[in-house]
Amino acid sequence: MKLSELARKLDLPLRGDGAVELIAPAPIETAGPGMITFATGPKYAAALRASAASAAIVSREIADEAQCPVLVSSNPTFDFARVLEVFFPPYRPAPGIHPTAVISSSAKIGENAFVGAYAVIGDEVEIGRNAVIHPHVTIYTGVRIGNDFTCHSQVSIRERVTIGDRVTILNGAVIGADGFGFVEHGGTLMKVPQVGSVMIADDVEIGANTTVDRATMGATVLNRGVKLDNLIQIGHNCEVGEYSRMAAQSGLAGSVKMGSWCQFGGQSGCADHAKIGNRSRVIAQAGVHNDLPEDALVGGAPAIDLRVFRRMVAVEPRLPEIARRLRVLEKQVQGSED
Repeated sequence: MKLSELARKLDLPLRGDGAVELIAPAPIETAGPGMITFATGPKYAAALRASAASAAIVSREIADEAQCPVLVSSNPTFDFARVLEVFFPPYRPAPGIHPTAVISSSAKIGENAFVGAYAVIGDEVEIGRNAVIHPHVTIYTGVRIGNDFTCHSQVSIRERVTIGDRVTILNGAVIGADGFGFVEHGGTLMKVPQVGSVMIADDVEIGANTTVDRATMGATVLNRGVKLDNLIQIGHNCEVGEYSRMAAQSGLAGSVKMGSWCQFGGQSGCADHAKIGNRSRVIAQAGVHNDLPEDALVGGAPAIDLRVFRRMVAVEPRLPEIARRLRVLEKQVQGSED
């Protein structure tokens, strides 16, 4: 499309020739003729000047650095994401129900839905408008789902789960499996019935092969805008605050209460019943064992203030030399006392 057309779609001011033809978006390092790229600030000014891209989305402070026409943005990263959506619209099958899908007569599915091959939808399920349910999805009895739901293949949604609007669940995720609860009795382990549920609010995305366990009683809750990466474990009775994000292979033990806008790095984890304050950040592979205040930034296991953790890590490679010097000093002290 022409750059002027893209500017209208994004509602961004255009500087330069709007007749430039664009065929694809690309990173600034590899963008060539016919491509549009982006640059977020002065750090990328040199790369912008050297780029062969035909157009760019840039912040106002470097708009004059470009050798090509630009769209001026207050948030170039956000607007470039919108460009990706323009050039690569999300895949959506045409509405319809595949003849091999098994749908209970008591289930209610809203208009404009797609249900793929071998999907199974149980009794008393309710699904809103514009749902996309890909092949081999299983939805147990009594599930309630809002509008604009997208569910990829091999997902299992267990009984009585509640899901809001515009929720996306990626391949292989399991929502509402039993929480991990057992009690010792008579030399054996008795399973504690997991009779609660899972409640997922609007605009949540859940990654591939992630598991969100149902509560023992009450509900495990993912609040509005939560984003979970792949291979994440959310234990029973947890609550994850609005717009919090967790990277791959991280996890929460049971009954963790996480605030809003928190970030957990890859392979990080949190012990049971901890309370995580709003906007806390936990770096990759950290292990949280205690409550965190708001705006905490922690690393290590057990997790501590990141500044302290970095000093500890800096010392670690020197420990053998420090130990050797300490032994020498101990011998000198012992010799002087003799």
